[in-house]
Amino acid sequence: MKKNRKKSGAVIPGTKYGRCPYCKSTITLRSADGIYKENSAGTHLYVCSRYPECDAYVRVLPGTSKPVGSMANGSLRALRTEAHRHFDQLHLTGLMTRNEAYFWLASMLQAPLSQAHIGYLGDYYCRQVIEESKRILENRRRIQRDWAVPLPLRASGGEIYAAK
Repeated sequence: MKKNRKKSGAVIPGTKYGRCPYCKSTITLRSADGIYKENSAGTHLYVCSRYPECDAYVRVLPGTSKPVGSMANGSLRALRTEAHRHFDQLHLTGLMTRNEAYFWLASMLQAPLSQAHIGYLGDYYCRQVIEESKRILENRRRIQRDWAVPLPLRASGGEIYAAK
């Protein structure tokens, strides 16, 4: 007969049994002090117990133990930041509403809307978000440029010409 063993460590999305997806060490919930340069908000993180050798962590929602994404090392966090910067342009430029942008992301990922968050994406999908966002924004710029009327038209003697 097998004994039931209690699994130690925090279990969070993107991990198995509270283990770091990079080095398999345990994950602990702790203050962001010493990781964030400034932590006046009292932010908490799930952090690999081998930090800083293994720099994987994820922020939690204030006042909860709920992670805002999945564990990520420095290079994935940087890629997610870049993906978010490009993604945000879809709604900040007025091309889409914020909700439409998230519906677009869910469709691109072929995932439910509840899972369409850049904080859960790995390298491959972050790169896809960056490239697709760039493509959409460039198409918008091209359309605006090609369809814009550069100068108002004036009539003179029955002919129409561009005013200068």
